[in-house]
Amino acid sequence: MARKKTQTTIALISDIHGNLPALEAVLEDAARHEIDQIWNLGDMLGYAPFPNEVLQKLQEVGAVNLIGNYDRKVLAFQDKREKWKHKKSQAKYLGFRWNDAQLLESHRVFLESLPEQARRRVNGLETLLVHGSPASIDELLNSDTPEARFEELAEMAQADIVVCGHSHEPFVQRVGEISFVNPGSVGRPEGDDGRASYALLAFGDGAMKVGHRRVAYDIERVVRAIHAAGLPADYVEVFRQAKSLDQLWHEAKGARRPGRGKSQKVLEAALALATRCRYEREHTHQVTRLALELFDQLRDLHQLGAGDRFWLECGALLHDIGWTEGQQGHHKTALRLIVADPRLPLERREREIVGLIARYHRKSLPSEQHKHYGNLHPSDQHRVAVLGGILRLADGLDRTHASVVQRLACKVSPRKITIDCQVREPADIEFMAAKKKADLLESVFRRTVTIGPRRKAT
Repeated sequence: MARKKTQTTIALISDIHGNLPALEAVLEDAARHEIDQIWNLGDMLGYAPFPNEVLQKLQEVGAVNLIGNYDRKVLAFQDKREKWKHKKSQAKYLGFRWNDAQLLESHRVFLESLPEQARRRVNGLETLLVHGSPASIDELLNSDTPEARFEELAEMAQADIVVCGHSHEPFVQRVGEISFVNPGSVGRPEGDDGRASYALLAFGDGAMKVGHRRVAYDIERVVRAIHAAGLPADYVEVFRQAKSLDQLWHEAKGARRPGRGKSQKVLEAALALATRCRYEREHTHQVTRLALELFDQLRDLHQLGAGDRFWLECGALLHDIGWTEGQQGHHKTALRLIVADPRLPLERREREIVGLIARYHRKSLPSEQHKHYGNLHPSDQHRVAVLGGILRLADGLDRTHASVVQRLACKVSPRKITIDCQVREPADIEFMAAKKKADLLESVFRRTVTIGPRRKAT
């Protein structure tokens, strides 16, 4: 006669964040431990680009699912998009927008049907399932949470065990007779350990034992998918370094120019593209030099960083490559070629920024109606307007393609930007063209731009 099973084993998972490879690795590992159920505490969507696949897999394995705070934000995106466009960071905003666009309607309905909390009684023990805490879906519980707060939540829970996610930190916290258990994050682990984290709960004989587990998975598969989806490059480092976006930004202390090796590769690729498009070398390099000089002289006004200067350099080197298909609309052609060329080692967002800088060196000013520009976060729209305005003016300063302007000296006042030019011969045509093409900078900084000669070179 078969012996009756007296122990129930639960695979406790949370915070998958769109990471199908990590989820598959965890389910494979859990299957070797004869689990009876899977409890998922929410945040199925997020930073890895497999939202529909993750939701499908969870339904296939019959998991008990809660909704998480990130999931709720994706569902709310259409109502919040304009507010968040100005409030949230560009990288986070793009994540919400991408998930909203990709989510199948059937999976949207599935998410909307999920509860924030659930209760399960296993072998005589009452267990409360929450995403954040018994008090709130987005309350973060971790090793820094005061014991007094755990005591308050324990009284509120009215359960023997509380299982929670959200903080991405695996822990067990005893409060009197009540245990709080967090399995960590399956899909976006932190703490410098990039392996997927989950927990096995063994219920038997009126007690529960916890075993936290770490499982390696194919991170490079996620990286390739991030690149293919055109998501921000910062997302790659979230998985490779096992750190949150906020941690990465804090450590970076602001945007910096890419490392010397990467920047050199980008510039070499940009010049190779320009060469394939038969660019006019002398004019292009003169405009690039003037654009970078303007950037440096106006630094106190625009307050952009080294990374922005590098994008300006790339945009300037490529601003006229559209001529390869003819003069008409060559600024738009340049944008298209930059965004589409797979040999440029830039992320999708970087390609769009560089391409738009090149696009706005002539003709119409930036508009929400323009392809690519309208989809940018407001901070990147401002960046493009400033850098495109600088390139636009620099291009005017070489209107005759004769490299007449040799040096620049800029002075900024509350109402005016004065640009004195050292020239090697009369430059009336350059000054007229530059003044006409100063319109974007004047619009961005709400200052009149005046341009004229300083003195002839000796």
